[in-house]
Amino acid sequence: MIKGTAKTEAQYRAVVMDSSSSLKDFSQDRKKYYKKYILGEKVEDKDSSAANMGRIVETLLMEPHLFDDKFYMSSCSSTPTGLMLDFVEALYKHTRDATDENGIVTTPMNELLEAAYKDSGFKIKYEAVITKFIGSDAEIYYNEIRTVRSKNLTVVNTMEISIAEKIVEQLRINTTTAPIVNLTNSSRYEVIDQMQVEGYTIDGHQFKSMLDKVVIDHKEKTIQPYDLKCTWSVENFYEEYYLYRRAYIQAFLYYNAMKYLAADEASPYYGYKVEYLKFIVCDSTNYYQPLIYTLDDYDMINAYKGFILKGRTYPGVQDLIAALTWCVTSGTWTISHKNYLSNGVVNIKGA
Repeated sequence: MIKGTAKTEAQYRAVVMDSSSSLKDFSQDRKKYYKKYILGEKVEDKDSSAANMGRIVETLLMEPHLFDDKFYMSSCSSTPTGLMLDFVEALYKHTRDATDENGIVTTPMNELLEAAYKDSGFKIKYEAVITKFIGSDAEIYYNEIRTVRSKNLTVVNTMEISIAEKIVEQLRINTTTAPIVNLTNSSRYEVIDQMQVEGYTIDGHQFKSMLDKVVIDHKEKTIQPYDLKCTWSVENFYEEYYLYRRAYIQAFLYYNAMKYLAADEASPYYGYKVEYLKFIVCDSTNYYQPLIYTLDDYDMINAYKGFILKGRTYPGVQDLIAALTWCVTSGTWTISHKNYLSNGVVNIKGA
């Protein structure tokens, strides 16, 4: 039976089932999907500052009581940036890979530093980089992420928290977003943050979803799902995020998650009308005002069937599920189904 719940994120992650995130990973990097979801390897994404800010804002806005379960406050006033951040991240990766099951680092530190230097892209001499690193906030940050990332915590600093708090305040007072983010439970409205729906199917494939916010209107018998996005380009969200990060996959899956819930006779929302997902988009620097982006029938058809825009092909959920199903059932991950059928002979234009 399909269930709509608001459990913890850890409980949600523990459910072995595809989601909009995993389907997006498959659409963009089949090798990454195979390592992460089939082999169960630890694959750490290099998140942008906007993505990190989004998680902070989402937590402060919707689940402030869980802040300490998700974040670790750095003793640094600001985290390293640019090539030094690349160096620190590379050093962390090499240290992690050289750490055995007992927590012992088996590679000498000088070798780890040299490997990180090669990966970082620094053009100045190695000795100069090490001099800048030793005893700096960058070294403190490195030691912090070594300690807390194994606990699934994200290191944040006071500057980031200050900006996040201002973004949350903007969302609460802005005339466009305030009626949504400030809405509370009443006899008419039921507001569920981080709502989880597990076990719904699309084209025979099972999925799970965690929706940022769902507003159920018991008077009008409607279900309105929302997703909060924090980006550096609020007014160009469509191209810079919706298309680039393939958020249309998320929009289609979230809508169908609610549709399955409304179709479940055991659900308190049985028979309710499900509205298309709306994106609440805020600025990661808190300069631009937040906007709400809506979708229509044409957008949902494109999300399912796929589409071409400005010469670029965006695969739809239908084809992605079919391709993923073939990879899983055949055990073949090194070539796409389309190229497999053509015996590896492909038209150079992709036709």
